[in-house]
Amino acid sequence: MVALALGVTVGPVFGDASLPVEAESNTKSPVAVAADGEAAPSFEGDFRFSGGKKQRQGVVDAIERAVQALLPVFHDLARERLGKANRVPNRIVMEREGNDIIVKYGDLAPMRAPVDGSPATWRNREGTKCKLTHELRGNRLVQTSWSASGRRVMVWTLSEDGSKLKVHSTMSSMHLPVDIDYRLTFRK
Repeated sequence: MVALALGVTVGPVFGDASLPVEAESNTKSPVAVAADGEAAPSFEGDFRFSGGKKQRQGVVDAIERAVQALLPVFHDLARERLGKANRVPNRIVMEREGNDIIVKYGDLAPMRAPVDGSPATWRNREGTKCKLTHELRGNRLVQTSWSASGRRVMVWTLSEDGSKLKVHSTMSSMHLPVDIDYRLTFRK
């Protein structure tokens, strides 16, 4: 977590606890259905980071933009803590159990939530209790996690052949004047 001010922390998962959640898919169906009524793509698989140095640098640059917007006294601590909260994993594993999608993002605890957007509880790296949702929207899986400190939205886009997974991550908090926004690519 990043201590930004007296007793205020920013962890790796951010959000507003009052964030509205929209559910569009049938919670009783074991087969996901996209918004257009067609079968949604399977996000199941073992994906390895393939974005190279350029995407890793993109994460560093996104963190630095947020750090530079803070008071200079917080720069070193914020850079260190935000770096830990935005590690690029070498591997992501996605599984489906019934109506739940389980995302194993690097060394984080598995993130399990129903695909219909119903909130589930998850604990982040620091043990903070967070809310988590998964929603299928066509060939995209939108994962939103939030706690009292802020939120993170990760939009996972699967290629038509299912071999490439693109991730767009946006971390926001009322304690960060600039969102941390970056994109990563993974392959099966």
